[in-house]
Amino acid sequence: MIQQSSPIKTTHPIDEDSRQNKAIIQWGAKTLLSLGYTLKSTLPEIVQNTPWSYVSRFLTSDGAIYLKHTPDELALEAPIIGILHDQFNAPVAEVIAHNAELNCFLMKDAGIPLRGILKEKFDETLLFKAIDQFTSLQLAVAERVDVLIDIGVPDWRLGCLPDLYLQFVSQKDVLMADGLSELEIDQLQGLHATISDLCKQLSSYSIKETLVQPDFNDNNALIDDSLHNITIIDLGEIAISHPFFSLLNFLHVIKKYHALTETSDVYLRLQDYCFKKFMPFVPKKDLLEAVSIARTLSFVYGALASNRLMQACDRTQFTGSFQQQGRISPSLKELMAACVRVT
Repeated sequence: MIQQSSPIKTTHPIDEDSRQNKAIIQWGAKTLLSLGYTLKSTLPEIVQNTPWSYVSRFLTSDGAIYLKHTPDELALEAPIIGILHDQFNAPVAEVIAHNAELNCFLMKDAGIPLRGILKEKFDETLLFKAIDQFTSLQLAVAERVDVLIDIGVPDWRLGCLPDLYLQFVSQKDVLMADGLSELEIDQLQGLHATISDLCKQLSSYSIKETLVQPDFNDNNALIDDSLHNITIIDLGEIAISHPFFSLLNFLHVIKKYHALTETSDVYLRLQDYCFKKFMPFVPKKDLLEAVSIARTLSFVYGALASNRLMQACDRTQFTGSFQQQGRISPSLKELMAACVRVT
């Protein structure tokens, strides 16, 4: 996941001891030169360096160019962006080069994170625009999900979700290492039938499954200063599942970072806008019920997404607050609480 800040203030020196990063940087600089760019430096600025993503920025004669590298299991981002751009005319970053062997790619600068703009002056119309673009993309992809599944995007549709859940909560060692007790794991395993029933209920509505970005939020939506175009980024971890999972995460993050409450007028308008494009498929009463069911199941999706991220990385690199608080257990604990409320 790219967590960019705006403006980028960190210009850490490149880790010269990292052979992999050196190879990636060398490829990036050489490729840009071959494409006719003039580099202000062959050593880019580091934007992010986490277990799941290394991102740096080259300053060139034609603006900033970003270089991104991910682990093998998350290396689908460039092909995903290519499909979304070429086949769906999606508002995604422009990839200018891709190295499948090194799991990295170069992309053009698309602006600054929307969150930074909103922190200075909150403008809900910008959020409406981001929601509109993302939900339009979800509806378009829903008609042709196989093009993404065929390249390896995980199939986590509701028909698959109960079995994926049961396989996951059967991994006691993984869950205990993340902070869950044996009793809690037994309780989670006992929820399999409830999860199956909820998936069947949600499947009964005429809402097609599509791409779900586990971290769709205002920090993964970039805005261009001049044209005010919005670009959706951080697409390497998408799966095919229920569209509401992305939208519920979006609302959760907006509430958290912009001090909104679920009863505030702004939040309620954003919530209505998130699900606006799905209203033609289900009556409003049924839509509200579908959102409620999806909210409970979103904790299953969230746990699977966190586990996928950790499996893709060296778990020993997850230190500090990640290790102390766990990345998986919070979603599963919220799932247990939510299931108590619905049963």
